[in-house]
Amino acid sequence: MNRHSRRNFLKLGCKTIVGAGLMSGTTAKLAHAQAGSNDYRALVCINLQGGNDGFNMLVPARGAANGEYYQGRGHLAVDSAELLTLTPATANTTDVGLNPHMAKLKPIFERGQLAFQANVGTLVEPTTPDDVRNKSVRLPEQLFSHHDQARQWQKIDHYHEWNSGWGARAADNIATQQANPNLAAISLVGNNDWQAGGENSAFTVKSEGVAAYSGMDDLTEDSWQMPRRQAFIGLLHQQYANVFERSYAELQSRALVLSTNVGAALTRLGELQTPVPPDNPLASQLAMAAKLIAIKDEFRMNRQLFYVEMGGFDTHDDQLKVQPHLFSQIAEAMAFFHEVLIELNQLDNVTSFTTSDFGRSVSGNGDGTDHGWGNHHIVMGGSVNGGDIYGLLPRIAVDGPDDYRNGRIVPSTAVSQYAATQLRWLGIAEEDINKLLPSLANFEQSDLGFMAL
Repeated sequence: MNRHSRRNFLKLGCKTIVGAGLMSGTTAKLAHAQAGSNDYRALVCINLQGGNDGFNMLVPARGAANGEYYQGRGHLAVDSAELLTLTPATANTTDVGLNPHMAKLKPIFERGQLAFQANVGTLVEPTTPDDVRNKSVRLPEQLFSHHDQARQWQKIDHYHEWNSGWGARAADNIATQQANPNLAAISLVGNNDWQAGGENSAFTVKSEGVAAYSGMDDLTEDSWQMPRRQAFIGLLHQQYANVFERSYAELQSRALVLSTNVGAALTRLGELQTPVPPDNPLASQLAMAAKLIAIKDEFRMNRQLFYVEMGGFDTHDDQLKVQPHLFSQIAEAMAFFHEVLIELNQLDNVTSFTTSDFGRSVSGNGDGTDHGWGNHHIVMGGSVNGGDIYGLLPRIAVDGPDDYRNGRIVPSTAVSQYAATQLRWLGIAEEDINKLLPSLANFEQSDLGFMAL
């Protein structure tokens, strides 16, 4: 950027910021954010869209449990000879192995920076297979429906008290601590239920960078686009009486400010030293999340929530062919992210975790599996009490004690418990966690133990 275009860029940026009323804040808010810059924390939600088969991710490795697994899974079972041995800190979970295609996660587990939470699912209240069969408890609505279960995972709104995701509610809670609340929630894939419905909309960034305003992104002094951009800003700053016009103008002002300033900060940052794995879209999303974390101090952020997503997990067909690729992509992307956070000296400050629509059925439907319920999930970061498996590992057995019908395993841990454990680490007050997650009160344990507080 030459001297003239840089001066023009800064002048325009300042006008836009002042006009939109953003990133000025109160003196107290900025002082708080600056003081908290060394206390940065971020959650990164990695959504595995379609229903990841966690029961082929963590597999019973020996004994009767292994025999039940093989009998139930048939030819879809992972060969026990290929499983990667895990030695969790908890003595009662030693007979479990990791899928060989997730080998890149094993060293992180062994260093105590990655943990597994067993058998999580959408629960309104503690539920057993008999409870389901007897209809003696309240169940999540539309079990086994992709749309409904994915929304319940992301919203945790069984009582219809909110029209927002629990990520959005958390972002609203931390927004008052931020110099720029519009960067409290950032999505790498656009709209999503986890960050939807909050007071501050999630800021969307692509893996390639910030999306520019078409026809208004050339900031050089003599560009034909500059008059167009200035005219657009002028329109946004008019006093509109209509509430819809006013809301639209405010939204566009925020977007223009953020796209301009975040884009410039990313340009100054340059590329990461850790190479991004090729042909891995999830890794590319995480790379951009890492860059946004790297520029956090420019925007005086001390708390943020990021959302990334990977599809392809609805493995009704070709599971033996598709699943190894999916698992290797997850492991490669998460291992890369782990290394990048080390590079940025942010490993202790960032916790990533997986979500998915649901697990898969124990029994196959030919060359794939059907929609299930309970599922295993991954939590990773320097503040994770890693090297362990939390919760109760179910019996992966058709008609076993944890199957209520057709090989569908009933969860033993609720999504609300999983979320509460992370929100507590993020720094949200206990009374606020209970407000944000109303169904949490139905469960005796609100801290699952996988985070170091």
